[in-house]
Order: sequence, then C-alpha cells, then structure tokens
Amino acid sequence: MKSSLYFVSSERKSFWNKNLKSLVNYDFQKLSEDQQTIVLFKQGQLFKRATPRRYKIYCQHLFYFRENGEIGGFLILKNVYCSFRKQENLLIMTLSHDQSELQLFVVNITEEVENFIDELKSNCIQEQNLINIYKINQKIGEGITCEVFLGSNLNDQKFAIKKVAKAQIGNKMREKQAKSLAEEIYIMRSLDNPNIPKLYEVFENDDYIELVMTHYEGGHLYEKLQNFSLSQKQQLVKDILETMNYVHQQQIMHRDLKPQNIIYKYKDPTNIEIAIIDFGFATNQKYHDHVLYNCGTHGYAAPEVQEYKEKQKMYTTQCDVYSLGIIIYEIFFAIHPYRSSNSGTLTFNEKVKVPQSLKNLLIQMTRISPKQRFTLQESLDQDFFKENLDYFSLEDLSKYSLFDSIYFKPLNNSRQNSIDHSLKQEKASKIESTKNKTIYSTGIESKNLLFKSLNPFDQQFQDDLQFNEYHNYPNDFNNLLHKRI
Repeated sequence: MKSSLYFVSSERKSFWNKNLKSLVNYDFQKLSEDQQTIVLFKQGQLFKRATPRRYKIYCQHLFYFRENGEIGGFLILKNVYCSFRKQENLLIMTLSHDQSELQLFVVNITEEVENFIDELKSNCIQEQNLINIYKINQKIGEGITCEVFLGSNLNDQKFAIKKVAKAQIGNKMREKQAKSLAEEIYIMRSLDNPNIPKLYEVFENDDYIELVMTHYEGGHLYEKLQNFSLSQKQQLVKDILETMNYVHQQQIMHRDLKPQNIIYKYKDPTNIEIAIIDFGFATNQKYHDHVLYNCGTHGYAAPEVQEYKEKQKMYTTQCDVYSLGIIIYEIFFAIHPYRSSNSGTLTFNEKVKVPQSLKNLLIQMTRISPKQRFTLQESLDQDFFKENLDYFSLEDLSKYSLFDSIYFKPLNNSRQNSIDHSLKQEKASKIESTKNKTIYSTGIESKNLLFKSLNPFDQQFQDDLQFNEYHNYPNDFNNLLHKRI
C-alpha cells in the first residue's frame, strides 16, 4: 500500500474479524432475513486457486459467508480503500485496510455486480482523482484547510464537493486530523435522515481528501428569519429538534451546533425546510476513546464540554441540548441570552411576544447540569409545540433579526477595543464573507471564525431586557467565552 495514504495504520492486522460477539447491538435477524448476497471469486493464498464465496455489504460492514450459510467473518468499512481495474476479461476489485489486502474478481459484470460496486464506492475510500467522475463548477466556500466547490456529475446533478488538504507526512497534526476526518466520514455514512446531508463518495489523491455531499442552496439559519411568523418559527424549531433527536437515538453527539450549522434546503424565502450540517466534531458517546474532548464554538458549546478535564467521566448527547437551547433563544429573541448579562440569569425581552411555554422550555434546555436538562424527546413533548401561535402578530417580531446575534456582535464594551478596524465595514459584506467561509467548513475550521465577524458594540437591546427568570448559568460568562475551546 502507498505510504502516503491518509487512513492507513502502521500495524498489520487480519483483514477479517471473526469475533461476531464484538458486533454489539447488531441486528443479525434483519441481516439473515435479507438473503441477497453476491458470489465473487478470491484467489487462495496457498494454492492460488480461484475460490467462490458469498459476500454482502450491510450497515457499513462487509460480510463473507461459509458454504453452510454461516457468517465466516466481517470487516467494518471504516478507513477501507477500494480500487477497480480490468485485466483481460476479468474485473478485479481490490480492498485494502491498514496493511492487509483482499482481491475479488468476476467475469460477467451483471446488474448485481454493478450494485455491489456502487455499495463499495459509497462505503469505502476510492484511490483516484475525483475529476475523472465529477465536474468542478465554482468555489462556494472555504476554511482553513478546505475548499468547497459546487460540482456536478454526468447527469448534471449538483453536489457540494469538499476538498480537505492533507497534512504533510511528519506533521504532528497528521494523525489527529486523519482520525477526526475518518470519524466524520463514518458518522455521516451511518446517518440516514432527510435533514442531514448524505455523503455519497470519498476520494483520496496525493494532496486532498475529497468528499461528495448533498448540496443545499437556501442559506444559513439567520437569512430567512425575518420573513417567518411565530408559528413558522415554532415548526422550524420542531424540525431542528426532531432531526437532532434522531441523531441522539444513534448515540451520536454533534458537539458543534450553532446557527451557522443549520441551513435551509431551498432558496424560497417562505420555505423552512432545514438541514443540520458539519459533523466535524461528532462522535459516538459509547466510544471508550474520542479524538477530541474540549471542542465546539464559543457561546454555544455546553459547559461540560468546555470544562472537560482528562480522566473525567465523558459527557453525553445532553451537550447538544444546551447548544440547541441557545440557538432557539436566538431564533425568537435575536440576541445571545448572555451577551449582555453576567448576572447568572436567563433574560427575556418583553417586547418580543412569545408564550410562557417557550420560556419554560428554554430554561430547561440550558440547565448547567446535564442531568437536569430536558432530553430532546422531553423537549418535543412540551406544551410549546402544542400551542396555536397564529394569533401572534408578525409585526411584533419584524424589528428583530438574528443578524444581531452573538455571531455578529461583541459581548460587552470591553471587547470593542479588540475589534480590528477592518471589520467595521458594511454588515452585508461581512455576513456574505462569513457565510462563504463556514457553510461547508468542518467544525475544526469554523470554530475560529466567531470573533472575526464582530460589529461595533450596539446598545440597542440593553434597555429592553426587563424580564428575568432564575437560571443557573456561570456568573463569569465573559471569561467562559474567552476560554480557548
């Protein structure tokens, strides 16, 4: 195998895992009910004879079966490379994992074989250049180590193509970056939800890892909010919570939820269909080891994530509930709840008319103790989502916009002097710049952009914050925000 490949360990391991007990919570009944397997030939290691075997790809696992129908072994299709070549009248499929390799071949390329090849491509990493298959049309975003392009296939279907620059061999960050990216790829492939971008294919060449994903064209969360009534915002929030509740049911925590990672699918200004993007910090809470621990974005990351210390008990999916509580507050009140308050209280602007049930929900979602917070399912069961909000006037909401959120405003006067003079340009140009840099960036890339988009301090909302409810947030919020995550 090439020494330059990004997801290759130096350890040599057996290609097949034959310990079926290690498949925790695996649905063997569903696997056995679906008997569709494919017969491919492998070359025997000892006598070099072609031996037929039955294979099947199921839930990011490749299985082979013995003659009696029992499972002989499996391989988790994480960090597995695939390549294809024709030799005379044979199609040869090569699968490599760390320092082990398997070659399968077939003579007749039937529809069944083509479907198997498509499954390999959608579950493995392809050792070839993406431009052989996709056309790159234009750049639509960029981050510190990646660029995002609008691409299309031969059928003129549009995709977002993210090119991640590989750290050079010998760079101390190479291994960590590779592990983090591998985790993002595996998690995105394991999620199947209409509000989460689908990862179609992954390619690797000498310089880049290239991800082909669903393309959304509706813009970020804050770009349509001024057009929405209270009932539309209610439905928007419900869709966000239901999507993340699905993610939590898979035992996955996102860990970088913020307004910039919630985007609209379509340009229609009245369409509220959303998608959750950027799983660069996502991880499974059941893992014993995680690539990152203290991660996320200032102002949205839960306290237990920011304050996590080595050897502590790992936090859970409840960290996302806190982040969503902050985002929902911004959706309705157009300001970060702690931007101008160090009092340890959650404040509500009484000029924005919302039901008490929403305030109660926000308080319960942003408790400091994860055990005291609502789960997402408990949040969805609350009275707020059962109320008829059509009687609230859009006029009461129209003067407030998420453009005034923490992402575009400093938190207090002490931050004003630290703002670069070059940032005092037109608000619209800053918003466009930030949008292009974060729309498809990984969590690692987007977390450093927060304070680059701050406007001069605006006292507009200071006098409006009259309604206080007790909330157990850390008193020194500004110090917490300035901590390096």
